[in-house]
Amino acid sequence: MEDSNKVLFSILNERLELLRTLDAEGDSERRRHIAKETQTLHAPMAHRLGLYQIKTEMEDLALKFLDYDTYKYIAHALNAKKAEREDYIARFIAPLEQKLKEEGFSFTIKGRPKSIHSIYNKMQAQRCDVDRIYDLFAIRIILDSPLEREKSDCWQVYSLITDIFTPNPKRLRDWLSVPKENGYESLHTTVLGPDKRWVEVQIRTRRMDEIAEQGVAAHWSYKGVKGSIIQRSGDVYVFTPTGDLRRLPEGATVLDFAYSIHSEVGSHCVGGTIRNQNVSIRQKLENGDQVFVLTSPNQHPNADWLNFVASSKAKSKIRQSLKELEYKQASEGKEIIERKFKNWKLEYTEADITRMALKLGYKEVSDMYQSVATGKEDIQRLREAFLATDEVPVIHHEEHEYVPKNELQGLAIEVDMNVSNVDFNLSKCCNPQPGDPIFAFVSVTKGIRIHRCDCPNAANIRERYPYRMLPARWAKKS
Repeated sequence: MEDSNKVLFSILNERLELLRTLDAEGDSERRRHIAKETQTLHAPMAHRLGLYQIKTEMEDLALKFLDYDTYKYIAHALNAKKAEREDYIARFIAPLEQKLKEEGFSFTIKGRPKSIHSIYNKMQAQRCDVDRIYDLFAIRIILDSPLEREKSDCWQVYSLITDIFTPNPKRLRDWLSVPKENGYESLHTTVLGPDKRWVEVQIRTRRMDEIAEQGVAAHWSYKGVKGSIIQRSGDVYVFTPTGDLRRLPEGATVLDFAYSIHSEVGSHCVGGTIRNQNVSIRQKLENGDQVFVLTSPNQHPNADWLNFVASSKAKSKIRQSLKELEYKQASEGKEIIERKFKNWKLEYTEADITRMALKLGYKEVSDMYQSVATGKEDIQRLREAFLATDEVPVIHHEEHEYVPKNELQGLAIEVDMNVSNVDFNLSKCCNPQPGDPIFAFVSVTKGIRIHRCDCPNAANIRERYPYRMLPARWAKKS
């Protein structure tokens, strides 16, 4: 690939040398043929390779040999206003130089007229005379920036320029994020300068400028610098309403931008404004966007936000807000239950609430509290579940079944009661053994359950169901 590029480079150099000698031939068919061929083949080839100096000179010379009168007219117009143009460029550059120095940038600023061929194309497209072309010259700002800061520095300079001069947003050209196929990297904007004249400003780094001027030749000299020198950074550079630069990951949205300002701004963001148009919080940002965030005190984060934010900060803050919201809802749900149970004159313990939550299918009590707070759980269903709840054993090692046994190692259990045909069940929550102090609990559906007196559930049973407790003891089988 390199060898083929070198061959093309050699062909273009030979063609340029030939064009420079054609003046001596006078107006001839051969000269016109060479000029036409250059326009259709060689100049586009130079453009493709990023050889802009060669491309520009070829286009100007080709125009000169194909339409000398127009070429001479434009050249004369530019030359006649050279002093005026240089004075204007000086007035335009002065505040920029001062601002860039104040911000600590190392830079070079150049002012140059557009090429004659470029002005000719504008005259054709706009169907007007050269005096009506609003951007006859361009300002180029070349920064001495390290590779890792190139893009952020260029966007920062763009922000400084638009602080001084009003930009035309339709004329922003971003070849930083996605360089041209020939490797050209630059940021172009058109601003309204002194005397209300439009001026194109090109912003690039020293490396970018060398590539722009020398094309593939510069690529050869830069080969091996951190891989591909036109590798995309995957970032997007946008601005606050005051012109501060924000660097966000590619795919960032208005919501990402809001969180980059402040977590509270992000949490209450309902949309934004870009280029005087209202956009949603999901709107993806583009390089150079200036974003105004719209907020509402009634807006709060929801889990869906995590599906379209790109920055780690936004994701972290949203998750944090969701956790805080869950805690708040759980507290509100708990207060609702406490208030309702008090109105119903029902006494309960934390263990009762836990058992009730498990009975209703909740994995955590906090989930039940949240459902109550958000209205997803009917409070009357909780009341019914509570009243229908017999002793729900505390689960130990996930064993909560009861094993029916009326006899154990030759001993029987005696219970002081006046009923017959009732099964005795040894409770596995405390696993009574012969000789342990025990008591009996009268269950509504599962007969008599035998517990140790020091059973983990004993205190709760004594508190809530003292009338269902009966003395029990081990006795010899009769």
